[in-house]
Amino acid sequence: MAYYKESQKKYKEKVRQYKVQYGLQDQDGERIKAYLEQTGQSANSYIKALIKADLDAKGFNVDSVTTTDMKSLESNNDADNTWN
Repeated sequence: MAYYKESQKKYKEKVRQYKVQYGLQDQDGERIKAYLEQTGQSANSYIKALIKADLDAKGFNVDSVTTTDMKSLESNNDADNTWN
């Protein structure tokens, strides 16, 4: 497959990409892998669902970006992530 720099540039302008990476010693990576295999979900769909649920629970949407109190979101996030 040929690589076209301009086509790739246009594509990257139309998507948002985020990445998570686990080391071989990190048990969470193995837990996620086993869960995804058990449920038949893709990592992408699982991560998107988690992010959507988190943002929905916080009542965050694009229209509220300028009015959202980021301190309250951070404190909610700390409460949500007590496993860290």
